[in-house]
Amino acid sequence: MNTVIHVGVPLLIVLAMTIVGLELTPADLLRVLHYPMEVTAGLLCQVLLLPLIAAGLVVLLRLDPVVAGGVILTAAAPQAMTSNYYCLLGRANVALSVTLTAASSIIAVATTPLVAGLAFGLLLEPQAGFVLPAGKVMQQVVTGLLLPVAAGMLVRRYAARFVERNRVRFQRLSMIGLGVMLAIVLVDQIATIQRNFVGIMLAAVLFTAGAVALALALAKALSCPRGDTVTLVAAFPSRSLAIATLISVNVLGRVDFLSFAATFFLVQAMLLVPAMLLARERASA
Repeated sequence: MNTVIHVGVPLLIVLAMTIVGLELTPADLLRVLHYPMEVTAGLLCQVLLLPLIAAGLVVLLRLDPVVAGGVILTAAAPQAMTSNYYCLLGRANVALSVTLTAASSIIAVATTPLVAGLAFGLLLEPQAGFVLPAGKVMQQVVTGLLLPVAAGMLVRRYAARFVERNRVRFQRLSMIGLGVMLAIVLVDQIATIQRNFVGIMLAAVLFTAGAVALALALAKALSCPRGDTVTLVAAFPSRSLAIATLISVNVLGRVDFLSFAATFFLVQAMLLVPAMLLARERASA
């Protein structure tokens, strides 16, 4: 299982991120100009306030260092592509979601090592001695996220017809890869999850709830229409399991940090899918 975790999972992540790139075009980045306030405020809230929510949970719940490390990495990770699927389900503004995801991934090269490193230094280094090397984190974000996504975008640019013909197949392959990665981590970390089950579940539910509340507050402050509001609600809790995994495995060598990240992914899905279906019904009405 150790070989599968350290070799197989990173390969699955690279494959998934390349397929993500097949869904993106330069226009998705330029679309920032169409949503300047939503994108700027959305990114600032994700980078600055989501980690504060995570830090508050670590302190208030007195989480075990293993769980706390997972909470910090999850909060510091960029927005996940799964937010786009949630937006499709909720009939929200998918274009805004894609733009937020792309922009979040780009700035993650700087924000993820900075935010996670600061949180580790303040919350975990004093009690558990965990230190996060910023340079190695930055390297993982570039090699595990940006380069595969860029490769996928290049394939789409020069083989657009091929990508369009096989788009559904690629999407299914991406979901299968994500499912396999999730299953591997859950099986490997089942003992850690059982030992810390209450703390993990509380942190997962409260972090999701806090992220949704933050999204609603921002949408109200910006007077966002329904579609943009639902997009922010889907975007804020959706954190990249792939980046959290790469940092845990390749930088820290602490697979046990994924006990929270993997469980959070499932809890977040169980909470967001019904919320998106409810938004869909209201949109239809």
